[in-house]
Amino acid sequence: MGAVATELAHVELFAGLDAASLRHLADRAFSRRLAKGQILFSEGEPTSHLFIVRSGHLRIFVSSPDGDDLVLTVVGPGESVGDATVLSGEARSASVDAIEATELVAVPADDIRAVLRANPEVLLALAARLAATVRRVTGTAADLVFLDVPRRLAKLLVDEAVEQRDGSAVCELNMSQSGVAARIGATRQSLNRALGEFSKRGWISTDGTAVRLDNREALTRFARS
Repeated sequence: MGAVATELAHVELFAGLDAASLRHLADRAFSRRLAKGQILFSEGEPTSHLFIVRSGHLRIFVSSPDGDDLVLTVVGPGESVGDATVLSGEARSASVDAIEATELVAVPADDIRAVLRANPEVLLALAARLAATVRRVTGTAADLVFLDVPRRLAKLLVDEAVEQRDGSAVCELNMSQSGVAARIGATRQSLNRALGEFSKRGWISTDGTAVRLDNREALTRFARS
């Protein structure tokens, strides 16, 4: 398979597709680049493409009539945007912009639907993926309502920390502070205050975008308190 087809093969949405189907989608795909802050699409627009993040991060959000934004989630490399509306053919249900310079692979929605109709066994796995997405967004919404910024940050660090060979736990955020703030529905200033407080308490230490959890148990208790 070519490079783009290989990329598509690693996307959850296309798990189970045969090589011929992946090559067909790859032949129809094209690259797109966004600058930081650039809108990919807005809520209510027609759905024409599925987008797969090759590099960078995107913010998925909805806006109030007053112009306030609620961040639903942030997606990064290997993840896709627009799965549900690509399947339904309905208008976009949320807006998406780039947190940082981002490169995407765009795949036409009509071609995806045609391939999926020819591979109905793939649809069950897709339904499970969409159900998981709904659960994740529901949890994010609950956190925004019930947890303050420091607790949302603590929960993020604990949930995404990876154990290292030396037994320590490190959360690699892989994005700017503005991007992390967007993920937890906070301002950059409030994020910095929370990171500073955690560091002062001896719970974390930072090195660039990597956060080492020096006291994971304390962070976990705090997130749940």
